[in-house]
Amino acid sequence: MLVGILTPFHLLTQVLWASQVYPERAVLYSGILAASRGAAMVIFSLAGGAIADRAERRRLLLICESLSLGAHAVIAILMLAAPFGEATVALVALWTFIAGAVQSVDSPARSASVPTAAGIENVGPAVALMSIASQVTMPLSIPLVGVLNDQMHPGAVYLLSLSAWVGILPLILMLRFRSRGGATSPKVLRNIREGLRYSRSSRPIFATISIVIAVQLIGLPVATPLGPMFEIEVLDFTPTQVGLMGATWGLGALSASITLARMRSLTLRGGTLAFMAMLFGVAILGFGYSRFVPLTAVSDYTMGFAFTGTSLVAVTLIQRLVDDSMRARVLSLFPLSLGFAQVMTAISGAVGQAIGLALLLPLLGWVVLAACTAIMFSYRELLGARLTPLAPEAAPP
Repeated sequence: MLVGILTPFHLLTQVLWASQVYPERAVLYSGILAASRGAAMVIFSLAGGAIADRAERRRLLLICESLSLGAHAVIAILMLAAPFGEATVALVALWTFIAGAVQSVDSPARSASVPTAAGIENVGPAVALMSIASQVTMPLSIPLVGVLNDQMHPGAVYLLSLSAWVGILPLILMLRFRSRGGATSPKVLRNIREGLRYSRSSRPIFATISIVIAVQLIGLPVATPLGPMFEIEVLDFTPTQVGLMGATWGLGALSASITLARMRSLTLRGGTLAFMAMLFGVAILGFGYSRFVPLTAVSDYTMGFAFTGTSLVAVTLIQRLVDDSMRARVLSLFPLSLGFAQVMTAISGAVGQAIGLALLLPLLGWVVLAACTAIMFSYRELLGARLTPLAPEAAPP
C-alpha cells in the first residue's frame, strides 16, 4: 500500500513539474524523465532477476528500499531547487535512472517471494491481494497529488513522499519468512541466459510474456506522461482535474484486483489474458477520441481495469508455470517490459510534440489491438489454456 502511494506521487508529480517549470517543452521533458526510469529497468531488470534468484530475498528488499530512499531524496532536492535551470532536467533524469535501477532488483525479489510467503496453491489470490494492497490507495492518492501540486511546488510534493519510507523499512524488518532462489552459477550473465532460454522454450510462457510486452510497450505511455499531458493540452484540465481523472484509472485497477481475487479461476485462463489485452486497446481508443469528459472518465477507468487485469493474470500464470529456481529470472521480464515501455515514452513524447497528442493517442490504441491480435493468432493455444486450481495444503504446525 505504501508503494502504491509512492507511485503516483513520483510519476505524476514529475509530469506536473515539467509542465509547471518548463511549459514550452513539457511533453518532451516528461517523456525524457519517464524514459530514464525505463532505461534503467531495461538495462538492469534481467540482472536484477538473476540476483534475486541468488540472494536471500528479504535482505535484498531491505537493501533496495534503503537505496531507493536516498535516490528519491536527491530527486526531490533537485526538483525543488532547480540549481542549473533547464539542465536540472538532466540531473533529475540521472537520479531517476538510478532509482529505476534499484527498483529493477527490488521488483523481481518481491514477486518471487510470494509463493514462499503464501504457498504455491494460493498464488492467484495472493498476487491479486498484493495488487489490491498497492492500488487501494490510488483513487485517493492521485487526486491528493493533484491538489497538493496546486497548492505547493512539485519539488515539495516529491519531498513529502519520502515520509512513506518511515513505514516501508520497519515493515520489511518485521518479515519472518526466508526465500532464496536456486541459481547455482556464480556468473550473473550465465544465470540470465538460462532464464531467457527457459522462457523461450515454453510456448505458454512465451505467449504470456509477449501479450504483456505488447500492452505495456505500446499502451503504458498513455498512462503517464501522455495521458495527463493530453488532459492538460487537449481537454484544458487543471492539475486538480488531472488528479481527479487519474482516480478513475485507480478505481479501475482496484476493481480488477478485487474481481480477480474473488474469481480465482479467471486468473488461470489464457482467454482472460487475451480479453483484458484487447479491452485495453479499445479503452485507449475511447480515451483518445473522446472530448466528452464523462466518456473520458469511463475510458480511463476501463484502461486501469484492463491494464491491471492483464498484469495480474499474466503474473499468476507465470507463477504457476515456472519452476522456483527460475522464478525471479522469468518474472524479471515484466519490469524489463515496463522499462522498454518507459523508454518508449521519450519517443512517444517527441512524436506527440511534433504531431499532437490528439492524433497520437488513438494511433497507439490501434497499434495495441493489432499487436495483440497478431500474438493471439500465432499462439492460438493460449486462448484455450486453463490451469487447474491447486488444493490448499494443510497449515504447518
